[in-house]
Amino acid sequence: MKNTRSALIALTAALTLGVTACGSADDSDDTAENTTSSSASATSEASASEDTSEESPSEGSGSESASATSGSDDGGLKAVLDAIEVAEKETDGTAYEVDDQDDDGTWEIDIAKGDRSIEVEVGEDGSASTDDDDDLDDDDRAGIKAAKITVGDAIEAALEEVDGTFDDAELEEENGTHFWEVTIDAADDDDVEVHVDVTDGTATVEKDDDNGDDDDNDDD
Repeated sequence: MKNTRSALIALTAALTLGVTACGSADDSDDTAENTTSSSASATSEASASEDTSEESPSEGSGSESASATSGSDDGGLKAVLDAIEVAEKETDGTAYEVDDQDDDGTWEIDIAKGDRSIEVEVGEDGSASTDDDDDLDDDDRAGIKAAKITVGDAIEAALEEVDGTFDDAELEEENGTHFWEVTIDAADDDDVEVHVDVTDGTATVEKDDDNGDDDDNDDD
């Protein structure tokens, strides 16, 4: 009896230890699985956060760039340069006078070709038509010969000097000196004349002396 009871007690103890060991192993496995799952989840969230942070600056930068481009204003420079190019290709000549006709997007451009002056009208859509053909004026011929820069260069130089919108440009001469006279519609709605040296592109804003004359008259 004593031997049997001892055997039963020993068997029971062994079974208890086995069950406890199994339970501990299962708990350990569950803990490991939970730890692995949590780690993977954290890694996935971190990756997503990094992707988002990497994409955001690119999107923001693109938006700012588009805004800057759409908000830029070149004073009509691109439009007039495009029109000059169309007119010169149409006639195979050199532009020397440009006028923003009627402010409706249509350009009237005088082209020198040989000893002839050809008037070309360029529409807002880029279409070109020849309106007139006449003898080239002697002063214009001399100015074109002296010019080292184009009328397009002169317009660009004037717009860099004065904040406004291009109106017209032509060759002028004073005391034997030729220059491009470019008129800019300034931001305050006043017309500003800019004289651009035909040889080096130096732009000089012509001062309006009317106010000074008025003051002198008032003093009298």
